[in-house]
Amino acid sequence: MAQNPKTPQIEDFEAGLPAVVHEILPVAADVPDLIDQAAEWFALDVANGDARPDTIATYISHLNHWLNWCRVNNIDPGHATTTHLKAFRQELVQSGAAHATISLKLTTVRRFYDGAVSRGLLEANPVNGVKAPRKRTADAEIIKCLTAGETERFFEAIPHDHKLKSLRDRAMAALMTLEGLRRIEICRANLEDIEETDSGVRILVHGKGKDGYIYPREDTVACIQNYLIQRGPVQSDKDGEPIFVSLSKGDKVRGRITRIGLSKWIDTMLAKAGITKKGRGCHALRHTCGALLYQATRDVKVVQETLRHASIAMAAKYSHVQERGKARYTQQIPVKP
Repeated sequence: MAQNPKTPQIEDFEAGLPAVVHEILPVAADVPDLIDQAAEWFALDVANGDARPDTIATYISHLNHWLNWCRVNNIDPGHATTTHLKAFRQELVQSGAAHATISLKLTTVRRFYDGAVSRGLLEANPVNGVKAPRKRTADAEIIKCLTAGETERFFEAIPHDHKLKSLRDRAMAALMTLEGLRRIEICRANLEDIEETDSGVRILVHGKGKDGYIYPREDTVACIQNYLIQRGPVQSDKDGEPIFVSLSKGDKVRGRITRIGLSKWIDTMLAKAGITKKGRGCHALRHTCGALLYQATRDVKVVQETLRHASIAMAAKYSHVQERGKARYTQQIPVKP
């Protein structure tokens, strides 16, 4: 059954938003108009009104996928039904999209329609009840990380030629693999985030949900300092002076490194190191930090604090997989095959 858009009333309009807002969703509208409207809603609604620009950009990218799907299938987004959303989900599943990707796309579209419902444009959200399929991968496959040997090969693949790119690459690799930083945290890192304290260097990390500090080992700090000395000052952007920048041929600085650029670099370096296992990418480096740290300390709390997990449950996955692999519980069954 199609959704029934409500007729906007004068008292529904929000201060500071254009009066045409409530006329957009119920009627067939151009995708750019809906995208512009969604950007305003996401800025107001996501993260309690404090979403970062790159978070909004990610939401807009996923919403654009849905709106273009509607256009191709001749569906008015203002009259989309739960059946339409399930068909969209099915197409994602059949395309081989990862569980996390499907979940994020559905969450984004759900938030978009939540905005429409809360502003009196729709009676109900057509995405409610439409969930991503269950994960079918095993724990050992979920935690995709490098072995200690592979990690050494990854670092060996970075040239020791003291060129700016090589110094940058080694510093990024150290922060991701040895300190557990996420891709987005590398991209958001600013020079002013590095602080010198009585106990050594600490770095303010701008994480997914909240900021936090890391206390990197001395050789990681040395990698960062060597890179920054060679790089020199760079132009600040709206977020500050970026630590890590994109480089063109000849090591010419082009501005803050992007998530896409960072992902391509990691894929290239992993291939160069001969690490071609499926699923080994940006987040695998963070998992590598967690896995190697647990192997070295056997302390889940240390892993939680280092990776800045809100709950110890995620950190415990590293211990569960490793301990179960060593225990071989069925070895105790007194039967020979």
